[in-house]
Amino acid sequence: MIDQEKVLRMTKMASYEEHGGKKDMAVAGYFRNDYIGMQMILSFVVVTLAFLAAFGAWLCFNFVEVMENIYSMDLVATGQKILLLYLIVLAGYMAVTWVIYLIRYAQTRKRLSLFLEYLNDLDEKEEEEGL
Repeated sequence: MIDQEKVLRMTKMASYEEHGGKKDMAVAGYFRNDYIGMQMILSFVVVTLAFLAAFGAWLCFNFVEVMENIYSMDLVATGQKILLLYLIVLAGYMAVTWVIYLIRYAQTRKRLSLFLEYLNDLDEKEEEEGL
């Protein structure tokens, strides 16, 4: 006789494997700090490139004004202000990245542990039925 609960559980497990399980299993292949560190390195590169692009766009739009004032402005102080702005943006983005990927990793581990629990329950039921 077909066990409806068993079929339902197997269907849920197959759906999970098909849709989110592959991604979760890839994430679970890392230790937590390795996964978060990898994402933070990626975020560092993205923030740096985005900041450079934004600074370049600002420079293009204000080129005439910058060129008119280039000899009268304090370049060291301006460079320090730009660097400070970059560091503030970088610190904020890295903090957000750390929190987001810490939560994502915890949720992934939770989903995978539930999947493994279902798998163990099915295995135990198979052994009980086999005896």
